[in-house]
Amino acid sequence: MSIRLAVFDLGGTIVDRYSLSSFIALKYAFKRKRINVHNNLIYKDMGINKRKHIEGILNNKYIKRNWFKLYGQYPTSSSVMSVYDEFITYQIGEGIKNIEILPETKKCIQWLKDNNISTGVTTEFSRPIMSALREKLIDEDIHLDKYVSSTCLGKPGRPNPHMMSEIINSLSISNPQRVIKIDDTCVGLLEGKNAGALTIGVAKWSKNMKMTEYNQEKNMTKEEYVERLKNSREALWSANPDYVIDSLDELPRIINHINSESDQSY
Repeated sequence: MSIRLAVFDLGGTIVDRYSLSSFIALKYAFKRKRINVHNNLIYKDMGINKRKHIEGILNNKYIKRNWFKLYGQYPTSSSVMSVYDEFITYQIGEGIKNIEILPETKKCIQWLKDNNISTGVTTEFSRPIMSALREKLIDEDIHLDKYVSSTCLGKPGRPNPHMMSEIINSLSISNPQRVIKIDDTCVGLLEGKNAGALTIGVAKWSKNMKMTEYNQEKNMTKEEYVERLKNSREALWSANPDYVIDSLDELPRIINHINSESDQSY
């Protein structure tokens, strides 16, 4: 029994190094509201639905206090939407321009196709941003079979398995153990686990590297980079995935291992 489907996250997994577009857009959105948010507070919930992420930041006691000082009331649901609108405006404009396809993506997706493994994407990016990124991938001749944004379904996002289930059902796969979820965030790995799939954390371009600007790694010592990569791997292991890899270059080896293990069990 072999793997039939590989489902990827977008940001930090196949595009958008270190998920920086979301990080920068969130910093920008709050700055537009005259609120400075500490980097660690933004990183804490990266990977969840963006409205929920913004709501969580606004519920931080220091942010709530600053919001009250500025606006004479504590944050409300309309405050969440106000920040979210700023976030989307930046993402669709400057954010999309800065999102690059990760170096390992094209070769990995081609290998999966060559081995008759279907491909999919689940993402907390909004549908318009997901569609723009899909076109960017197609322009580079990278074709995935199915894309689902949490904003498409009208159901709760990660760690709930609804997006995964949508893809698995659309491809008529009855056994989720023939599916792998590849993600750079713990909440994305939990999404895969809750769908019954095998899970693989990928560390190199993860938000867990805690980069705050593009090409930051070029100004680091080798020791600092290695330490960040180690921390990223440890953060992913905390979600108890089946495997953690540094980059998608390692995915074929993992799939071959899974398939060979499966063959030996029959």
